[in-house]
Amino acid sequence: MPTSRCGNWETTLCVAVIAACLLCAACGEDDSPLPLTAATSTPIPTVTPTATPLSCTDPAVHATDPLCALDDQTFTCDFLIPEKCLLPYPSSVFLTPDSTTVTGYRVTYPRDAMPATTGGTHINPAEWNTLDGFSPGPIIEALFPQGIDLEASNVAQITNIQRSLDADSPIVLINATTGEHVLHFAELDVTATSPQTQALLIRPGVRLHEATRYIVAIRGLKDPSGAAIAPGRPFQLLRDGVASPVHTINARRAAFEDIFAKLSRAGVARNNLILAWDFVTASTQSLTSRALAVRDQGLSINGSGAPPFQVTSVEDDYSDQIFRRVRGTFTVPLFMTSATPPATFNLDAGGVPRQNSATPFTTAPFTITIPRIAVEGGTPLPSRPVVYGHGLLGSGEGEVTAGNLQTLSDRFNFILGATDWIGLSENDFNNTLRIVNDLSNFNQLADRLQQAFLNFILLGRLMTAPNGLVAHPAFQFGGVPIIDTTELYYYGISQGGVEGGAYLALSPDITRGVLGVGAANYSTLLQRSVDFGQFGFVLNQRYRDELDRALIYPLIQQLWDRGEPQGYLSHLLADPLPGTPAKTILMQIGLHDAQVPNIGSEIEARSLGIPAVAPSVLPLFGVPEMAAPFDGSAFVPYDVNATVEPLTNTPPANDNGVHEAIRRLDAAQQQIDTFLRPDGRVENFCSGPCFFTNVPNVDMR
Repeated sequence: MPTSRCGNWETTLCVAVIAACLLCAACGEDDSPLPLTAATSTPIPTVTPTATPLSCTDPAVHATDPLCALDDQTFTCDFLIPEKCLLPYPSSVFLTPDSTTVTGYRVTYPRDAMPATTGGTHINPAEWNTLDGFSPGPIIEALFPQGIDLEASNVAQITNIQRSLDADSPIVLINATTGEHVLHFAELDVTATSPQTQALLIRPGVRLHEATRYIVAIRGLKDPSGAAIAPGRPFQLLRDGVASPVHTINARRAAFEDIFAKLSRAGVARNNLILAWDFVTASTQSLTSRALAVRDQGLSINGSGAPPFQVTSVEDDYSDQIFRRVRGTFTVPLFMTSATPPATFNLDAGGVPRQNSATPFTTAPFTITIPRIAVEGGTPLPSRPVVYGHGLLGSGEGEVTAGNLQTLSDRFNFILGATDWIGLSENDFNNTLRIVNDLSNFNQLADRLQQAFLNFILLGRLMTAPNGLVAHPAFQFGGVPIIDTTELYYYGISQGGVEGGAYLALSPDITRGVLGVGAANYSTLLQRSVDFGQFGFVLNQRYRDELDRALIYPLIQQLWDRGEPQGYLSHLLADPLPGTPAKTILMQIGLHDAQVPNIGSEIEARSLGIPAVAPSVLPLFGVPEMAAPFDGSAFVPYDVNATVEPLTNTPPANDNGVHEAIRRLDAAQQQIDTFLRPDGRVENFCSGPCFFTNVPNVDMR
């Protein structure tokens, strides 16, 4: 074990550790978070120091050791990276034991540790502190202010993600319970202007398990000059077992000995580490209980059958492909403080959403399109009902009559029904800008998305219940209902493909859905999307500190988990949530999509464990390929020969047209038709790999 040159209060320990009991006696009560899993039963060597460490309470010691300042802090910070309180992120330092939660912890961010606006107002962490752990889709962050040469360090990057599983990978992410190494890639925040503020971003290549402890370890990094990066002094004291007068450091020794022991069993030696830490992911209950409470209460209040509804407009001969467009509203129980933004959940004392007593109900809009094929020849041909999810900050009415959907509907006899993804609909645009201006209000976005899940579920019941739309003359032809209520399906594109993953995990009525450019999670997508520009501009003006900016994305993900697929993926295809059937899904994406970056889709497909249709135009590590036809879920990338996006956490200069092109491809539409059937299966309508050229409105490479 390496030794250090010590002053009059530091002593090099001969083996590894000061035993936990000795620490408690010498240093006071251990206030560090307890490990989620018990420490190994294998005895860890203990050594008595050759000299008794002094204490920072001694003015002479305090005056000579700069690290004594850690004992003077008035709020909790992680001392491993002194440049920013919340780094490294996420850290168990910000978990407090809580016997009432599933993980045994509760997040406890101090407000002074949170990112601050240019005016010095820190984000209020109250909503974050309701969670019992961190996101299962985190951006893991650290800082090495001398700068990092990722290439020289041979770190796994976005183009060689499998490198992260090599035994000598410089960055290691392990499941602390099993010792399993977790796939990931690393990148530097290229939006930063100097190494001193350039966060190292580590992105898991697969969704992490809920309620699980993970350990991050970093070693062997080189700076831009090629020199080896050394550990910070506080971490070196812990790694090398060097005595210290600093209570804040000593209080974490037992926890770090457990970290080092678990790393050792996973094949990672402690002696060359430059940084390591642990964190715990949130539980299923913490992530999904609010949406489940809204769903279950809302359906109970609604009762069996369709929600009350009113048809407000019937337009016949709407187009060459749409026989009739019907618009109206339906009644939904309201669990928000207001039916319009800004609004948050109406929570009881236990943090459970409850129906608004002053305004118990509100209405949601619906737009239904009936294709001409359903009434051709004068004989009704009942259509398959599909709940449709619209794109970013759009509306159901504005998108459900798009040309690609009219073609799909009329060619394959689908009746499409749409409502608004409140939280990220066109009526939320101004409030979204206000939220970005003060991220203390980010729960408004996540809460409204969860109300939207209930709205979409009730729209589905409106389309299929005997007392719903089929009982109304607008949905009959010659007195015969023209909706086939045998089975209900889902199709969403863009935001509808993203949010559809969470909606399907909660829906008790649907078993098959198509996610057009589905992806997770939003914190990975935002900076890489051309759609984020104006919101990113506001955020950067409001939050000027570059390390704060880097932290904002994983922080908002913690709340967003409750309203997007990252919080629900492990319960989508298997282990379904209570009262919910497991789902079968088809993911269709376009290579080099400028709006929904491929990396989010890749992570979602890998996390779900679904195969790509062979031969795939996008071979991916950890995503098997399977020749069609087959039953089950599938991931289907389409290549339209478009320009390539940056590999960094920045958007393309322009929208290359991929995002809109895939939904119009004949092969993709035929695939949807054969999948959304009671006996549906995955087919391949491409001649080999799904590669197309000269696709209209696509910027070709």
